[in-house]
Amino acid sequence: MKRILIHITITALFAFSIVIAKGQDSVKVIRFRVVNAISGKPVEMAHAINITHRYAAIADLLGYFKMPLMLGDTLTISSLGFFNQKVFNWGQFNKDSIYFTIRLNSRSYELKELKFSWFATYDGFLKGFLLLELPMSKEERDIARISEYFNRTINRLNLMNLPQASSGAPFGKDWLARQNEELKEKLEKERQQRAIERKFSAGIVEAITGLTGNEVFWFMEYCAFTDDYLLKSSDYEIRLRITDKFKIYSQDKTLKDKK
Repeated sequence: MKRILIHITITALFAFSIVIAKGQDSVKVIRFRVVNAISGKPVEMAHAINITHRYAAIADLLGYFKMPLMLGDTLTISSLGFFNQKVFNWGQFNKDSIYFTIRLNSRSYELKELKFSWFATYDGFLKGFLLLELPMSKEERDIARISEYFNRTINRLNLMNLPQASSGAPFGKDWLARQNEELKEKLEKERQQRAIERKFSAGIVEAITGLTGNEVFWFMEYCAFTDDYLLKSSDYEIRLRITDKFKIYSQDKTLKDKK
């Protein structure tokens, strides 16, 4: 009788271990959202890579993306202006949940080397600034490689000779044109965002005003500079506006403290 009970127990444990193993090996598509750890705002176009199985995804304008995950996979998330983050899947993600939040900590970039050039006129300065070539960061090089890979892969597809779909949206030249347009729009948006961050970032504001911590970001919100203004204005003009805004900000803060 004891032998029968032992045999039944071993068989049950073996079957249970098989069920667990199958559950662990199954691929789950998990929905994530990337946000700024300080402000809680979504991080647009964040790049997510499952380095275990080489899956890649890009977050949308609200910070959402989907990623296939298995138990033991490692996920890396990166975005310009933030520290990279690694997430290890030890079974905490459930595909039935709406989404899981990933919080990225913002970072500022320090210039290791400065080169001063003198211009006789302001127009000469503007021309020199337009011709200025800045070295690409590691994140920018990774984005360029990913974009080049997608462009090369799409260009190799022979979409012109595919049969016409009997139902649904057509998949041919029009589809490829739309994909290229969307890719160009996303790349242009990223380029503009990098240009803005080179002119107006937490590090620049901190160096000019001497503010630290969260007050730097409060002051940046107080400035209320539009993207169009930051893109069209020079570094010199923006720094002057920051100085002027800081004078008004300091006066307003002094009055509030007295009250």
